[in-house]
Amino acid sequence: MKTTLILSLAAALVAGSITSVLADDQAKIDATVARLGKVCKDKLMAKFPGVPMADLNVTVAATFQQSLDSGEMGLKELQKYGASYNWEVPPKKASGNCEVNAKGKITQFTGK
Repeated sequence: MKTTLILSLAAALVAGSITSVLADDQAKIDATVARLGKVCKDKLMAKFPGVPMADLNVTVAATFQQSLDSGEMGLKELQKYGASYNWEVPPKKASGNCEVNAKGKITQFTGK
């Protein structure tokens, strides 16, 4: 009985530690994605001066988001490679793609 209790407590502690680590990684992923997305938004501000910030839309690219959601890409890969975003400025009928490396430098910016 004592062995079962000890093993149950150990399993609960490990599970709690893993959950804590995963939550910490997710918070770091979210912060990194937001930081890199801001680089794209800053580029849009420069490209479309005078357009209100609310009209400069930057979203994580769908395939990139799927890689994050599926676990195919995690914090380690994000910190190594950076992220991909789609952007849109509806008042200007403009949209495109923005790739940002892990250091926060735009490596590709396409669109019209």
